[in-house]
Amino acid sequence: MRGKGGVKIKLPEDVSHIIDKLSEQGHEAFAVGGCIRDSLLGRSPEDWDITTSATPMQVKAVFDRTVDTGIKHGTVTVLIKHTSEYNSAKYKLSSYEVTTYRVDGEYKDGRHPEKVSFSPSLTEDLKRRDFTVNAMAYNDEKGLVDEFSGLSDLEAGCIRCVGDPDERFTEDALRILRAVRFMAQLGFEIEEHTAEAIKGHAENLALVSKERIQAELSKLLCSAHPERISKLWGLAMAPYICDGFRELDPEVFSLILEEAGKRASEEAEDPKKEPEGQSIFSEIPVEDRYLRYAILFSSLDEDRASQMLRELRMDNETIRKTRILVRDLFRPIKAEPYEIKKAMQDMEPELFEKLLELKELFCGTERYRESCSGEDPKRLRRELEKILKRDEPVYLKDLIVKGSDLVKAGIEPGVKLGELLSVMHEDVMRNPEHNSILYLFSKYLYELKQ
Repeated sequence: MRGKGGVKIKLPEDVSHIIDKLSEQGHEAFAVGGCIRDSLLGRSPEDWDITTSATPMQVKAVFDRTVDTGIKHGTVTVLIKHTSEYNSAKYKLSSYEVTTYRVDGEYKDGRHPEKVSFSPSLTEDLKRRDFTVNAMAYNDEKGLVDEFSGLSDLEAGCIRCVGDPDERFTEDALRILRAVRFMAQLGFEIEEHTAEAIKGHAENLALVSKERIQAELSKLLCSAHPERISKLWGLAMAPYICDGFRELDPEVFSLILEEAGKRASEEAEDPKKEPEGQSIFSEIPVEDRYLRYAILFSSLDEDRASQMLRELRMDNETIRKTRILVRDLFRPIKAEPYEIKKAMQDMEPELFEKLLELKELFCGTERYRESCSGEDPKRLRRELEKILKRDEPVYLKDLIVKGSDLVKAGIEPGVKLGELLSVMHEDVMRNPEHNSILYLFSKYLYELKQ
């Protein structure tokens, strides 16, 4: 093993500290995997993983604070204490996974090795990894360790398996989907033999849990190149994502994202114009994945979209938001304050704004023109801004009269009280100036008592 000394990576202070402490005790240690790949690309790594010749027990002996997160597979989490410079009593703990060099045994379930053997060889450890761009290691002493030409593939924009792609995909079927995810995140292409092997092993995705599939799919969709999702069809994976997934139309998805990209470019060239849709096109946080799922599922009804997301074990909040956007995307809304408020009833203002962004992106499609003829999303947005600026009542919670007020006024809790609140709410949505206790009590309680 010989490092490439000419390549320099600035390691975080904590990572250097862990590597140095292990080295002082006679152990090898390197930062490894995705953090090295991202550093070489000028990206900020989300996590820093460390691999070492030290066994888990030897790692635990070197550091005061550790957690046995995956000790059977050689992983110990090292905790580094950071004391506040202003208050020594306050501190926070940063965590780093440190994993012993290992060789995986036979994979019988297409996901997990039957057993793991620890190894003194970094090369053997790197050999078991998925793609060459993820199989590089680095420390300040030896520089970049690149046994499988990961740096060359990084420079060429290539996703290539380490060694035999058939072996890599037989070991772990999730790697099939990870190849496309990295392709989307990095803007790379998949090498020919790796792509052919993916097609040959695509059906093994059926061995992977829906939670893991959803996690990879969400990262793909949230990337800067979500249009690469079309590769799931081209590489024969679509039938194994979830029931009905293969019937989706990736071409519509790509066209909408292309339209968003054009808008983002136009806005970037116009310094006076506020960005309006760039968040839908560029890389987005995973918590905003509902936006891209709504575009992907736009050809479905809301029940079918929800069913597919539930099969993918999606969280309830993402399902709720996706369902609302899919439901309302092709429902016309009149550009009148009352109609806009009615449309907002089961969604927060921020989600309604995203709905209008999607409508703008879809307004050139045939389905939108047929379903929402005469609708103007930009005008809707302007009217919404006026409503919010005037702080007009939109939701039942904005009604100045509360249920407790009506109970105090002698209305029994129950259906009648709820109906009365609904009538008042309807009134103030049409006439914001009526949202006063004096007006509502004098009008509705008087009528009720009559």
